[in-house]
Amino acid sequence: MDAEPGEEQTCIEEVSKSVEIVVETEAEAGASGYSVTGGGEDGIFVKDVLKDSPAAKHLSLQQGDQLLSAKVYFDNVRYEDALKILQCAEPYKVSFQVKRTIPTTEDGVRPRVPSGEVKLPKAKVAKMVMSYIICL
Repeated sequence: MDAEPGEEQTCIEEVSKSVEIVVETEAEAGASGYSVTGGGEDGIFVKDVLKDSPAAKHLSLQQGDQLLSAKVYFDNVRYEDALKILQCAEPYKVSFQVKRTIPTTEDGVRPRVPSGEVKLPKAKVAKMVMSYIICL
């Protein structure tokens, strides 16, 4: 419907909304079938994901996803491979999940430890972390 001359035309512009989610995937054996792009301050992004690849099926990676972090599990890893991974990670922010043995006495009772002497890292329990950012 055209407006008559002199009448005001109202243009309603629909605002596009996008939602960002952060997902932590389940641990799977291997991560193949994807390529990345970017780097530096801009971050690392998934450039392409091969259909039916482990990255698509098990890790649910999609083109355009920003990789925020990666966990590498050291069970059944060769010493040489673990060493390479750790050496490459040296200049970057790293978080470890460790298992620590605390000695006990002969009767099997854990020794009394003064408060604050043994500090353990906070355990992360959630398998999937989702946060939403609505951009208008």
